[in-house]
Amino acid sequence: MTALMEVAGVRRDFSLSRGLFARARTLHAVDGIDLTLEKGEVLGIVGESGCGKSTLARMLLGLLPPSAGRITLDGVDLAALGRRKLAARVQPVFQDPYGSLNPRKRIASIVALPLAVHDMGDAAYRRKRAIDMLERVGLPARFADSYPGQLSGGQRQRVAIARALVMRPEIVVCDEPTSALDVSVQSQILNLLMDLRQEFGLTYVFISHNLAVVEHIATRVAVMYLGRVVELAATAEIFASARHPYSQALLASVLTPEPGKGVPDNGLGLAFPDPLDPPPGCGFNPRCLYARPVCKATAPAAVADGAARVACHAYAPLYRKEFE
Repeated sequence: MTALMEVAGVRRDFSLSRGLFARARTLHAVDGIDLTLEKGEVLGIVGESGCGKSTLARMLLGLLPPSAGRITLDGVDLAALGRRKLAARVQPVFQDPYGSLNPRKRIASIVALPLAVHDMGDAAYRRKRAIDMLERVGLPARFADSYPGQLSGGQRQRVAIARALVMRPEIVVCDEPTSALDVSVQSQILNLLMDLRQEFGLTYVFISHNLAVVEHIATRVAVMYLGRVVELAATAEIFASARHPYSQALLASVLTPEPGKGVPDNGLGLAFPDPLDPPPGCGFNPRCLYARPVCKATAPAAVADGAARVACHAYAPLYRKEFE
């Protein structure tokens, strides 16, 4: 496969004010991420709330510029590509199907909006393209003149998907696209996304906190913690034998339908570390069962372990013996 998008050393910092006389503090929402997105794959990105997943998604869409590092699409920097050209090739599907659609616009108008922005055809042509795409996502033509308020959550998310695909983009960034939906509707939307991937040859970035969903849809998984990717591997590899202690804890937190099992104890505790005051060394060391002195002193670099990459001293040749 050929790398379609590359993320190299990307950071995104936010300066947060603490009052009139207090000094502003810097939040490293995304802290030095390296990723490649291969053509035709589904890259799942997982992690707890606040780990930087959505900030990374907005940078991939060109909605936020990186504070440092570079994001390229076919070797061209997103900033140099321009907003319109980028929007024609990369489109989002957001989490909230209720907030992402204009309640005053009819469905056909909402779906056709990207065509109008790019000045493609006349009104009749754009309406026909919109209705065709609505039918491809499972909404009959009779919905074209409805308003979002007349649709269910699942139907609204189908409209959002139709709007994202009407320009035939190469990459779709899905930021928690099923988390606001009922479980029965979630499976329908996931299956629809998989069918559309095959039909249009799409490449997905799929951001979610739901590991079962990611296991179902992703081909590779990046695990994020405090703005960094701590593990990157094929989906089957992650779920069969996760390497990083944080990845292992996430998998241990998955609820089971087995009666009497109760809520699993993942060993992470209740408190997520303060992103404004991250711990020294490895950011995960205060919650890690296997932490050694080196973990508290030095931040681990990502190292290759087979086809996977993991940011943990236990896999670094220099420190591996300390964990044996």
